Order: sequence, then structure tokens, then C-alpha cells
Amino acid sequence: MTAAPAVAVARLNARHWFVFAVCSVGFFFDSMDLQIMSLVAPQLLREWSLSPQQVGLITSAGMVGMLIGSVLFGVFSDRVGRRPGIQLTIAVFACFSALGALAQDPAQLMVCRVLAGLGIGGFVPIDTALMSEFVPARWRGRLIALWAIAFPAGGLAAAGLVPLVLPAFGWRGAFLLGFAPVVLIPVVRAWLPETPRFLASTGKVEQARRSLAWISPGEALPDIDPAPATGSSAGLFAPAQRRGTALASLLWFAWSFAYFGIILWLPTLLVLMRVPLAEVFLYTLGFQLAAIAGRAVTLLFADRVSRPAMVVVTGLCAAAAMLVFGAQHTMLWLVVAGYALSFCQDGGFSGIVPYTPELFPTRLRATGVGWANGTGRLASLIAPLLTGALVQAGSAGTVFIVFAACYAGAVAVVLLLGKGTRRHLSQT
Repeated sequence: MTAAPAVAVARLNARHWFVFAVCSVGFFFDSMDLQIMSLVAPQLLREWSLSPQQVGLITSAGMVGMLIGSVLFGVFSDRVGRRPGIQLTIAVFACFSALGALAQDPAQLMVCRVLAGLGIGGFVPIDTALMSEFVPARWRGRLIALWAIAFPAGGLAAAGLVPLVLPAFGWRGAFLLGFAPVVLIPVVRAWLPETPRFLASTGKVEQARRSLAWISPGEALPDIDPAPATGSSAGLFAPAQRRGTALASLLWFAWSFAYFGIILWLPTLLVLMRVPLAEVFLYTLGFQLAAIAGRAVTLLFADRVSRPAMVVVTGLCAAAAMLVFGAQHTMLWLVVAGYALSFCQDGGFSGIVPYTPELFPTRLRATGVGWANGTGRLASLIAPLLTGALVQAGSAGTVFIVFAACYAGAVAVVLLLGKGTRRHLSQT
């Protein structure tokens, strides 16, 4: 027997919740750092006399790092392990996020954001793989969907903390908040083992048994057969894997283009629409609360509805809400359409996030998730640049049509390529 069936049928216990907590806190800080950049952008716009296109370049700088980090660290994790990968990515994004506070000009800040992005982008695929490989099959969808709530929760924390920090410490103080996640590194080193799936897949049978004993204390341990394998991006395009790779890549690209395009530009767009800065922060808080609500509500259906069906429903609703949001300029409709959009686009991740690792075998899981996230990061790199260019050209309304088309495109990809995997991680 491999480690996979033993993990899949284990009873949920306190150690699964410990893994969940570590992964969620890391994802929380990952998101908070990303949101801090969007929230300080209006102040940078004024202080450094930047154009909207320059703001887009700074925002996209972090996305360049995320694109590279998601692919490189995904392969690193499939070769070296989830545990060292988690520690390294946290150290990278925490240190370089804090160093952004020392930037003296846009170029220096862009360098810091690229380097911080390496860690931010690399953390997500490793975190997803670790959660997927530790959590029992019957709980996987719900716990990964619950874990995904940490992303809007991090954005909510940033929206609450940044307005408190800005008056006293300015945008530099806000970037220093990004150093907080280093507290997770000693926790991971002291208490979190490598996943039994990864250890078995690299031939470390005895270590895999010890990891199984840790995650399932008191349960009978099966004999574990080694299944040597290493991660390689080339394996993603083998004939048996092409469909899953194409589905994951196109889905993440389309969804991320619209998602990050709107959330990274939202505060600046509202300021350009002459919404007072205090109301912008309040609106952003509400936007993040709607996102949390979207993930929480769809979480109830995570293991009851197929992943593709969840993506289709939320994607169509997000496309419709985006069109309404872009066509309205009264505060009432901005709230109604904007919060509906936030609810739907974040709710879709309750299907996308657990769906993605199920499309790849253990030997390729972090590599595959990293690749999919990388295509998403590529989209999130292009989206702010396109938004900045359109805003500067006076064509802001076109942005919302493009974003709506992206959500519709994500739906089309799932309908054409979707595979209804729900519970069992592929072991091919």
C-alpha cells in the first residue's frame, strides 16, 4: 500500500487541524501582503506624483515575482519537500516585504516587490499540496475551501490595519506589517513533519511511516510501498496529463485575470471616481467581508457539489455582477454590484482551489499546482498593466467588459475540459 490510501481514510483529528492552522495563517499573511500594496497605492500616487500606468507597473512588479516563484518553488517542493519549501517561501516574502519600507523611489520598490513576490507566489502551491496530502479524502474539499477563506481574511485585516498605520507611519509602516509571518518558521521547524505522500513518493518508507504515525496517532499503520518519483515540469505535458494541465492553466489564467485585475485596482479606481479616501477604506472592508461570505457559503457545498459545477455557477454570476458594477456610478449600485461580485468571484475559489491538486499525481502535485498558479500570476501581472493603460487612455469602462469575459471564459474552459474529480487525489 502507498501512503495515499492510509491518509485518505484516516479520521480527522487535532493534528489535521494543526496542519490546517499553520497553512491558513501562512496564506492569511500571504494575502495581507498583497492587499497592502493595493491599499497604499493611492498614497504612492500622490507622494511620488505617479501616473495610473506607473502604479500599475509597481503593482505588477510583485506579480512578476509571483509568476516565477510559483513555478520554481513548485518544482523545488516536489524535489526537496513541502516542509523546507514552506519555510523558505515564508522567509523570502516576509523579509523583502519589510525591505519595501526602505525604498526611496519607484524602482527600488519594484525590486523589493519582485523579490517578495517570489516567496508569495511560491508559498501557495506548496501550501495547497501540503494541505491536500495531509487531509483525509472525505474532508479535503471542505477543509481546503475553509483554508481558502484565509485569503479574503488577510485582505480584510489589511483593509482594517492599513488605515490605522498610514496616519502615524505612512506607507512605509504598512509594508513593515509584512514581516509578521516569520513567526511561523520556528513553528514549522519544530512541529510540522514532511507529508507521508511525499516521503513515500521519494522512497523514504520509514520516514513516511513516522509521518503517518504523527498525523494518525493510535491508528494501525499499513505497510508502505515506495513509489520513487520526482517533480518535473515536462511531466505536466505527458499525454496522460495534458488535459488536466490545460484545464488547470486556462482556468487559473482566466479567473485570476479578472480577480486580481479588480482587487488590485479597486482602491485606486474608487479614488479616481472621486470617492473620499475614508469611504474607499470602508468600501474595501465591505468588499473583503463579502468575499469571506462568498467562500463561507460555498464552503457548505464543497463536498456536496462537483467542483466544475461550483465554478460554472459562480463564474456566470461573477460575469453578470462585473458588467453591472462597471455600468453603475452611484454609491448604492457600487455597493450592491461590487459586493455581489466579491461574493461570487471568491466563492468560485471554493471549487477551484480543491479541484486543482486533484488534477495531478503526487509526483507532480506541487509542480502542477505551481504551474497553474503561475499561469494565474501571469494573468495577474498583465491585468494591472492593461487596467492602468485603459484608465490612462480614458477607457476604464472597457476594463469591466474584459473582466466579465474572463469569468465567462473560465466557465467555457470547465465545460469543455472539466473532469468531475471530487474526493480522490490522482495517483497515476
